Amino acid sequence: MRRLPFILTYLILVFLWCVLFYKFLAPVKEPQLVLLLLAGSLFYSLIWGMFISLFQRIVGWKGYGMLLIPVAIMIVFFLGMDKSTFLFMGGLIIISELVSLAKIFSHYHKKGN
Repeated sequence: MRRLPFILTYLILVFLWCVLFYKFLAPVKEPQLVLLLLAGSLFYSLIWGMFISLFQRIVGWKGYGMLLIPVAIMIVFFLGMDKSTFLFMGGLIIISELVSLAKIFSHYHKKGN
């Protein structure tokens, strides 16, 4: 139950990002594009969750150190993707960074009390 607010925040922000991307940044406006964006977000979120949990077990990092991983992922995305895909994935990474940072601040705030 402690993670539920962060998961809901992430899902709401991802949904809003998909709608905003479709309205303003999508190079092609097709009727099913929003569903494809949401499916891509789900796939990215599952891959992201598995990657982070494996990385935490292997390296043992927790907290602020984990915020460095998306920077490396962005470099890889920049080298191998077109502009619109890079912008979409960049938005998802920024959302995950914000939610992760909120979770870290919440954890340290509870730990300090």
